[in-house]
Amino acid sequence: MSRLWAIYSLTRADLLERTRRYQYVATIAVTLLIGTLLVPAKSAGYETFLIDGYRGIYNSAWIGATFAILATMMLSLFAFYNVKSAVERDRTTRVGEILAATPLARFDYALGKALSNFLVLGSMAAILFVVAIVMQFVRGESAGFDFGQIAAPFALVVLPTIAMVAAIALLFEMIPWLRGGLGNVVYFFLWTWYLVWSFQSEARHVPWWRDMLGGNLVMRQVWAALLRIDPRAKLNSVEIGAGGESARHLFTFHGFAFSGSDVAERLVWFAVALGVVAVAALLFDRFAKPARTAENTKRNAVVVRWQSAVARLSSPLVDALFIGDFGAIVLAELRLLVRGLSFWWYVVAAGLWIFQLFADAKAQSIAVGLAWIWPMLVWSQLGTREAVCATEQFIYPTLHPIRRQFVAQWLAGVLLALATAGGSFVHWAAAGNLGGIEGILAGAIFVPTLAIACGALSGTTRLFEIAYLVLWYLGPMNRTSFDFTQGAYAPEFAAASVMLFAMAVGARKLRLLYA
Repeated sequence: MSRLWAIYSLTRADLLERTRRYQYVATIAVTLLIGTLLVPAKSAGYETFLIDGYRGIYNSAWIGATFAILATMMLSLFAFYNVKSAVERDRTTRVGEILAATPLARFDYALGKALSNFLVLGSMAAILFVVAIVMQFVRGESAGFDFGQIAAPFALVVLPTIAMVAAIALLFEMIPWLRGGLGNVVYFFLWTWYLVWSFQSEARHVPWWRDMLGGNLVMRQVWAALLRIDPRAKLNSVEIGAGGESARHLFTFHGFAFSGSDVAERLVWFAVALGVVAVAALLFDRFAKPARTAENTKRNAVVVRWQSAVARLSSPLVDALFIGDFGAIVLAELRLLVRGLSFWWYVVAAGLWIFQLFADAKAQSIAVGLAWIWPMLVWSQLGTREAVCATEQFIYPTLHPIRRQFVAQWLAGVLLALATAGGSFVHWAAAGNLGGIEGILAGAIFVPTLAIACGALSGTTRLFEIAYLVLWYLGPMNRTSFDFTQGAYAPEFAAASVMLFAMAVGARKLRLLYA
């Protein structure tokens, strides 16, 4: 009983601490907004779930299917970054040192944190569930209401998925090289790969381990219902989040009929999640600080000598570029920004610079995109360093903390963007392509501005990391209108930079007011 009470107390305390933060309130507000967008009106000009141009009438069954697919996709990606902070918070607040001195078992601690993650995600799912019910009456396409047809897919599809996400977020925090920004990047690419892999067979039955998100389970039921209405329908034209496309046909989806094997395959994921928690507990270091080995000391000495040599060679050029007091502040912020980067980081950046220089015009977007994903974790520090390092009491009382220090921090990010994309800049300049130069300049301003705005608004690095990853994937990697490296979209991104910078300044002023 004492172990159960310890797990319960840890879960309850962690949950209360999270739900009392303004970030949680903001998360709830965003969840409400997204929930309403999942059921668009006929005049909205977009659909969220189409199969060969067919969209189900907004009855309970179709709304349940739509929310089951889209809610799991949203919660498995964006909500992961929301809950991946439970253990880190104990490290930064030094509560972990107190917990480490107690007889609390490693598995009990891991289980308590995983349950807290699950309950936070569960609260988001509960909000989406309520919104799903409300939206059926708001759209008014079907008068009949069936509570079970909305509740069943939520219970069988959404809940097992968020149990896995809660456990995976905990596991990432227990692995040293995954608990920071690198882990956020790794999870994004793993999630993207798994999503594509799990939907390859679409409506054909796949093994349970290929359907953690539950999308295959929902697609099989919806596809079978559509075939009974139109045997000529083509499954290869499935659209999820089909912006700019409206349904050509409507049909009535009468509901789910889950078999015993369907239920069993979904319940297995709870057992897998518990296994992931057990692995995380084995990797838990009980907040022990890593020892400084002789090998690390020797490596650090080599790095210091290398940095000193580079500083001596570059000091005349640096002194000429950064003149005056404000220039010194910008230089200091730039040095803080790149502090700790290894020699190999610069080698990769140099390789990407050369790739940009010789890439053809069609490959420039990808070349610059790769060059600008490399310093993502460096930019994520912008606007957050004072909060993370607890130095607000030293920075905020300085003379003109926004006009000097904050702007200098932003300029340091812009200079880093220009330096890493310099190969493309030289390429377009040699070709005499002003549009390409405009794209590089607009992107070099936009990315650090997005970083400092996200940092100033949230106080953490995660908001920028996930927002930038999604934008980077949709833009430069797919050459859509979200491509911030293209001169054709430079005016839009320049305007976005102005708005983001105004938001960043406003957020920083608010922090100064309540500091």
